[in-house]
Parts: sequence; C-alpha cells; structure tokens
Amino acid sequence: MATYIHNATDPWTWRTAGHEDVPDILDLVALNYQNEITGILTADRPRMAMHLHKAILNQIFEPHSNLVSVCRNNATNELLAWGWLERGKYTVYAPEEMSCAEFLHLDLGLSARNKITLVAQMLNIWQDWTRQMNIPVMVSTSIRTEQGAFMRLHEKLGFTLRGSFAYKRII
Repeated sequence: MATYIHNATDPWTWRTAGHEDVPDILDLVALNYQNEITGILTADRPRMAMHLHKAILNQIFEPHSNLVSVCRNNATNELLAWGWLERGKYTVYAPEEMSCAEFLHLDLGLSARNKITLVAQMLNIWQDWTRQMNIPVMVSTSIRTEQGAFMRLHEKLGFTLRGSFAYKRII
C-alpha cells in the first residue's frame, strides 16, 4: 500500500484544517453526504460549523487532542477531501484508548482511482498521527450505503473488519 503514500507529485496537498476551510467543508458535506442522514437526523449547518471551529481551535492549542485535515487541489485550491480524527475514546469493556474517525469525506465526482488514493492517504495520515500520539488502537467506520470498497481498503491496510467497523492495533 506504499503506492498510496502522499508525495510531492500528487496534484493535491494535505494539511491541517484552519478556520478558513470550514465553509468549503460544510459545502462538500451538504453536496455529497447530507443525503446519508435524510429522514433519520436533521442536518444543521451552524451546529456543524460550531463543532468544526471548536475542533480546529483545539487542534491549534492542543495538537494532541484531535486531527482535522483538508486536501486541496494544487492548481485550483478546490477542496477535494477532509477528515476528522478524535482521540480519547474507550469501550466499556477494554482499557485501551482509541483514535476514532469522525468524518472522512471527499468529492464524489472524482475518479475512482483518485477517491481510493485520497481515502488511503487519509487513513495513512491518521495511522501516523495515532502512532505519534501513542494511542494503541485506531477505529474507522461508515454509515454510507455503499461502503464495500471503503471497508476493503481498510482491510488492505491491515485493519480487522467487524461489520461496518474497522479496528487496527497501532502500538
């Protein structure tokens, strides 16, 4: 899976998110993902904006607390993908801390190859961060109807699948 590592020849760049990224993140969510909760939950853009701004602020002042990342096209600055990883999660039956994926969204209009590459890069970034933070386990999940390729990619990266959950011992 080393072919998916982000490098200088990619036409995009990953970086930590800033407050200026929030409107584009919210637009991407509304355009590509809001329908996943329709009829179940009520999308609330100001609420999501508030939580994103809080996470970004935490990331600035407490960089060990969470990781919010964006990926932008180098030529156009268009937002291609974004992700949010939290730490400090535990199950009621095990003492290991977990980093848990809150969101991993990308522009669904991208080619299949680019979508797979971006997801793999985000998962690698999350694993690296989890390792740097000395968090033993990383968890990723999906609520999407079409999640087969997403979960298989986790499996190729060494995750153990349990339904729509992917677990990996990092340290």
